[in-house]
Amino acid sequence: MNRRQARNGRTLGIVNAHSIPIHPVHGETGCSACAPGGDAGNCLTEGLPRCGSPRLSGPSAELQRLLAAVEADLAQHIAEPAGASGLVQSLRLEVGEAELTLTVAPGCGGQLLADCAFQTLRRMLPDTDIYVACSGA
Repeated sequence: MNRRQARNGRTLGIVNAHSIPIHPVHGETGCSACAPGGDAGNCLTEGLPRCGSPRLSGPSAELQRLLAAVEADLAQHIAEPAGASGLVQSLRLEVGEAELTLTVAPGCGGQLLADCAFQTLRRMLPDTDIYVACSGA
């Protein structure tokens, strides 16, 4: 779409301005731990890789506060809420940036868990670039 707008006495040209739609991924087989039918509403993460303690980088008090909040929110979506502490592989904080890696696979229930973690971090760090990744195969 080609448009021209006048702003403060100047003419601005916008050429080929368009939005890129983001669609959910379809047709994934998911992980073997998902509920029957691929419903990720209650991801059954038994048997998925866990890490003992996550790699943490950044201010200690802030990391502990964020890690506790992420694990509490993840616990609401898995069959074994006590196992949520093993789902975080790493959390890195820098000025204006947070990066979290989960141990789950990105398909099926992993998408729900990654989105849950992202929403938690976004709520707690409103002016921060947030990156959430899944490391499971």
